[in-house]
Amino acid sequence: MRAASPSGSRAGDPAASMAGRSPTPPADETSPVPASARPSAARSASADRDPGAVPADPRLDAQTRRPQRWIRAVAVGLLAWIVLGAGLGLAVGIAEAVTQATGGGLLPEVVLQAVLMSALVVPAVVLLRRRLDRRSLAGLGLSRRIGRPVAVGIGVGAATGGVVWVPAGLLGWIRVDGIDLAAFAGFLLLNGVVLALYEAIPEELALRGYMWTNLRDGTGLVVATLLTTALFPAIGLVIESGRWIVRTLAGSDTGAFTPIPEGSDAIAYVLQLVLFGLALVAARRIPMEGALLVAMAFHWTQLTVTRVLLGGMGWASSGWDVAFVEPDAIALVLVHIVLAGLVFVAVRKRMERRRPELRPAHGARVQETDLR
Repeated sequence: MRAASPSGSRAGDPAASMAGRSPTPPADETSPVPASARPSAARSASADRDPGAVPADPRLDAQTRRPQRWIRAVAVGLLAWIVLGAGLGLAVGIAEAVTQATGGGLLPEVVLQAVLMSALVVPAVVLLRRRLDRRSLAGLGLSRRIGRPVAVGIGVGAATGGVVWVPAGLLGWIRVDGIDLAAFAGFLLLNGVVLALYEAIPEELALRGYMWTNLRDGTGLVVATLLTTALFPAIGLVIESGRWIVRTLAGSDTGAFTPIPEGSDAIAYVLQLVLFGLALVAARRIPMEGALLVAMAFHWTQLTVTRVLLGGMGWASSGWDVAFVEPDAIALVLVHIVLAGLVFVAVRKRMERRRPELRPAHGARVQETDLR
């Protein structure tokens, strides 16, 4: 699959004391750092001045809506979509042109695509968040504490994959004819790096991170989810445009304009990406610090499970020899995605039911910029 993959503000309002609200406490004369510049002081002062402000709980950083004008939200959301598509197209086009010029093989081309993809898209999205939005990456769902969210994403992806595919094997719908453990280990390592750099990290950062967050802030949860999910399959239009431009400038054969991957059924491809997009939004909404990392980890895991069962990619074998006795069993890929999405919804509701404070505050007031 070609396309499927990290914010809010809590700093104090400098105009608060001028408006007659609680004055900023004086600096501690024994410390070279003014009290207002210390994180704890800034948060407590902000809470005193504005009881309706965005909560300080880091688990809610990525889940609290910070309203903005809908037209701006749509504009910057589409900008992130274009950045992702252009990055993908440029990465593919440059890698293809370099391979043609050097006579390199498929594996170096794929690795170069992955490196270029993250190198182009990730800094661009971070720049948009920092300079255009002037808000923190934490509000997109990123965190330095990666252990728990990554474990949740991988755990749900692997567990639901087992629930779907193990019974298929027991029922005789698929048959495992052999496993090469050395090839499997090599595939997990190589595919893991390529998949993370080429899809899971840049796609989730741009779509479920930047685009969905801004659309949610400006248009609401439902519209944001529908628009982000609808544009997910359409990213192929931008990808192909970027690839075509690069190859034209390089004087290479552009080939056919194919927004749908060659050999894929258009309806099945769009359906798969729509369901995948909805499941990834469900993962992004888990009320924990680093929620976007849940989506990234699930994205990586679900595609890894599918690639292993299909024998790997053209550039590397998975080490698994799996025969689909029932050809229609391939539809279980969709069942895996849907089941995982339902599990994410159930996990979120259970967490919110057990800890009501984890329910995001809707319509929280926007505070000054926070560039943590």
